[in-house]
Formats: sequence, structure tokens, C-alpha cells
Amino acid sequence: EQPGGVWVRSSGLGGTFDALAGTFTPAVGATNSTFTYTLTATAPCLDSSSVATVNINPQPIAGTDGSIIICETSTATINLYSLITGEQTGGTWVRNSGTGGTFDSVLGTFTPAVGSTSSIFEYILTGVAPCVNDSSTATITINAQPNAGTDGSTVVCEGSTALINLFSLITGEQAGGVWTRTSGTGGTFN
Repeated sequence: EQPGGVWVRSSGLGGTFDALAGTFTPAVGATNSTFTYTLTATAPCLDSSSVATVNINPQPIAGTDGSIIICETSTATINLYSLITGEQTGGTWVRNSGTGGTFDSVLGTFTPAVGSTSSIFEYILTGVAPCVNDSSTATITINAQPNAGTDGSTVVCEGSTALINLFSLITGEQAGGVWTRTSGTGGTFN
């Protein structure tokens, strides 16, 4: 093109158009736009124009990460979409870490099972060049179910004053629990 022409925005909205400088700065929300550059001719020549088109591909938004904490005994299906927020539709789910349970990448669900480990699922939206892919993660933390062991009992004579170690009566318990007297009276309970 020769210098000395005039720029006009022919179509589109948004962004910043500077007709004098012949520049366009896109912004979020801007639409596809066309710009016409026209040189005015001296008669009998005709004016000459050319068109510059700026196509704006939307940047995909996969939303904001989210998480949930569940117990290892849970078998309720978790909708992974309910863990992330603000996501656009059309993405795909992949499991980045963790084992066990049933993961459905098409429905975006995870059903834990006994033995499942904490897992991270990623929601990916593919960008159309020059836009880049975007992703968010849904983290499911699985806490172990505490095990207070198996009940046990003993029989003593009412006159007995021998110390009874309550831990010796139950089996398979994990450490860290708290004892509570739930019935009976007398004696010394610690």
C-alpha cells in the first residue's frame, strides 16, 4: 500500500482502533473486525481500497480449581463438574493421579471404592490457535476410616482390685483414640 490513505473500521466491536496510526489492539470481548484502508485518487483515476481482517478466537476458560474431602468408605458418585466453577462446556476430563474407584471421563464423574487413593482430575479445554489450552483441576482427598478395633470383654469378681488394661480387651485398634465410660459405676476409670 502507498502512504497517505485513511483507515476506517468497517465491522466489529471492542478493542482499541486508532485510525490515525492504523493500529488495532484487541481486548477481551472484542469481535472479528474488518478495517478498510482507502487512498483517494485524482480524476480520472479511481479510489483504491484494501481490507485488513482480524479474526478473534475466544480463549477457552476451564474454570477455577476445586476440591472435596471424603472418607475411604464413601461410594457416592462425585460429579467432578460440581467441584470446579466457571468452566465452559466442551472440555475433556483426564485423571492425573490416584488409583482405584471408577472414573468416567465422558460424564465427568468419579465413584470411589474401598482402597481408592486421593486423586487429581483435570478438565481441559482446547484452544484454537493462537489461543492456548486452558485447564482446571478437581482434587479428591480420601481420608482413612479410623478403626477402633473389635469389641472384647472380661469377667472379674466384685472384690477384685486388680488393674484392668482396657486395651488388652479389644483387638486391632489404631492408636490415638479416647476412652469413655458409657455405663456402670464405681471403681477408678482413667
